[in-house]
Amino acid sequence: MYHVNITDLAEEDITVTVNYISKELKAPVAANRLLDEIEKHEEILSESPHMYPNVPDKFLASLGLKFVIIKNYYMFFVIDEKVNVVNVIRFLYNRRDWKNILVAHI
Repeated sequence: MYHVNITDLAEEDITVTVNYISKELKAPVAANRLLDEIEKHEEILSESPHMYPNVPDKFLASLGLKFVIIKNYYMFFVIDEKVNVVNVIRFLYNRRDWKNILVAHI
């Protein structure tokens, strides 16, 4: 079993996304469904994070960065095997320039 740690930045990404869907798009049901999907994948991450692929970028993959596809979003994470922790570092819309965002973050 792994502990899933949602970093402050990833938590902010999720909050901004859910608020945007709920308030700006006026789709609170869709926002709640997205939250449900996020929670479902957090549970899967706690049990078997290695089932998810590395990111399709050689540099980022070399750092151990993996991702989960959740609807139109990517949840990026790294696994710390020393302490059995999955650190979720970002939650980004799949059409954003996620490679450059992540490189700037690292």
